[in-house]
Amino acid sequence: MSDPNDPFADFEPYEPPEKPGRAKREKTPREPREKAPREQREPREKKPRASREPGPKREKASGMPPVMAGWPDEPLAPRLADQNDDGGGGDRRLLVILSSIAGLLVVAVVVVFVIYLTQQSQRQEPAADPVPTAPATQSIPQPSDTPVPSESPSAPAATSGVAVTADGFTIADASGSTVFTHAWADDAAPAVAALTELFGAAPTEDFQNGDAENYAYKIYAWEGFRLYDVFLSEGNRPRAEVPAPTFISYDSDIDVPVTDDFGVELDMSADEVAALGPDSGQGGSFVFGSDRNTFYQDGQRRFGAAVTVEGSKVTVTYTFRAGR
Repeated sequence: MSDPNDPFADFEPYEPPEKPGRAKREKTPREPREKAPREQREPREKKPRASREPGPKREKASGMPPVMAGWPDEPLAPRLADQNDDGGGGDRRLLVILSSIAGLLVVAVVVVFVIYLTQQSQRQEPAADPVPTAPATQSIPQPSDTPVPSESPSAPAATSGVAVTADGFTIADASGSTVFTHAWADDAAPAVAALTELFGAAPTEDFQNGDAENYAYKIYAWEGFRLYDVFLSEGNRPRAEVPAPTFISYDSDIDVPVTDDFGVELDMSADEVAALGPDSGQGGSFVFGSDRNTFYQDGQRRFGAAVTVEGSKVTVTYTFRAGR
């Protein structure tokens, strides 16, 4: 009796159906193929080979190398001994030469060493004291009735130089006479010629570019002295309307005397320049004569001076300074 609680109690087991059998294929017998008879090949005729003539027989190589084959079998005559060969004589001669050179080197070293010791001994020996000599008898001068004229100090020779003022500069000769005068509005060519004669050499030329507020200038430079000449292009004003057509600058490197109207000397210190009472300035930069810059008011070209002290070098520049 089946169990009511078993869900698979009423199920019958599954049996797969039988597979239908496959009919076997019968193989048809193959008919035998008739083979065509092969053609018989004609036999090849063998060509007779040419007979070789017998050549000379090769001799078996002996123990000697081939280059010795043509040598005679008789033993060579013994080599006669060289008359100059004395059994190692060359080595003896080389040894004698080397020994001689070594001996010379030793002698040279000894000689140098002896000379060195001699010089050292001479340096260490104290110098002999000089033998004192008897003092010479001094003659007592006798008073004479004729007075001896005393030598008067000679006056220093005058030298040529440059004097700078508010209106320009002058050049004086050795006697102090003025030989050239230049105003700031004058052409630069005569001044270049006079300064070349003063310094004894032609100047070196340079150029200073301008900008929106400053004109361009051509520079003529000597040792410690520079002359500036304005360079005008088509867009600039005429020379007559330029406040500083020319101006100068000099420093401590100049080799001729230079004086100015403020008392500045080229060997002064910054404190000494400040003691002269500049209009403005501190440290090493000072301005003198700032009230002279009146060109745009009255057309007068009267320049003040800008003084710069850098260490032991003093530079003075006379030029127009707008608004200062």
